[in-house]
Amino acid sequence: SSSVTSSSSIHPSNHHPNRTGLVAARLGAASVTLTDLPSELPLLRANARANESPASCPVAVEPLKWGDADAVARVGKKDVVLCSDALYQNDEATQLALAETLLGVCEIRKGKGRIMFAYNFRENLAADRRFFDATDALFGDPTRHDVEEDEDIWLFEYQPLTRC
Repeated sequence: SSSVTSSSSIHPSNHHPNRTGLVAARLGAASVTLTDLPSELPLLRANARANESPASCPVAVEPLKWGDADAVARVGKKDVVLCSDALYQNDEATQLALAETLLGVCEIRKGKGRIMFAYNFRENLAADRRFFDATDALFGDPTRHDVEEDEDIWLFEYQPLTRC
């Protein structure tokens, strides 16, 4: 089971108001970077202000379009990447861009990086297959953690392969 430590920097990548990142800030992360599409940044900044984080955990807000190498470079490498409900009616190209973006922002030195990916199983797992095939190729088999409160939420933990 993973825990957020004060030595970790956290990067939630999702298309919600980034509740996961704001919770990580309160649980002791050293820093948090919240990301979303550029058009969503005003809402993201408002959420960050409304949910003030401890002074010991700076919270940054950055634009990040999946697959944009310049945006990935600006966000930088993070020890922990949190994704929640990121797959919903995405085409295959977007799914592949998400997988590549996760690899781009995840720290790969010394097996340190980790991605926690919450997947909400809806009606068609086959529609998201391209993402899972790509993440398996980039990260290997994930560890699946049970979410007892909701059997439709699957929590996957990925670590970059050392060959990456």
